Amino acid sequence: MLDINVEFTKGVLFIRLEGILDDSNICNIQDTITKILKEGGIRYLVFNVHNLKINCEENLFEKCEQIIKLNDGKMLICGMENNTNFNNYKCVNDELTALRVLSVC
Repeated sequence: MLDINVEFTKGVLFIRLEGILDDSNICNIQDTITKILKEGGIRYLVFNVHNLKINCEENLFEKCEQIIKLNDGKMLICGMENNTNFNNYKCVNDELTALRVLSVC
């Protein structure tokens, strides 16, 4: 089971993922998020993965980062707490730090 909380504030789309991201739900989640990013022209995206466990090979974050770059924006991941799944991404400790890094406070 995967719960998603989406919030758009101060020009930043926050996506909070809680539960297990696996092969049974990644395609649906990925389609939904990429549609929001493309249609909304979102430039700033923060994934909060504090309560997320990843059990799949496909990389949701890579595709989202590609779309954000096409929109001339930035993507950050917070709440990873030493999770090696996110070594290739810009990571911060929490959402407030993400707002500061994106300079939208």
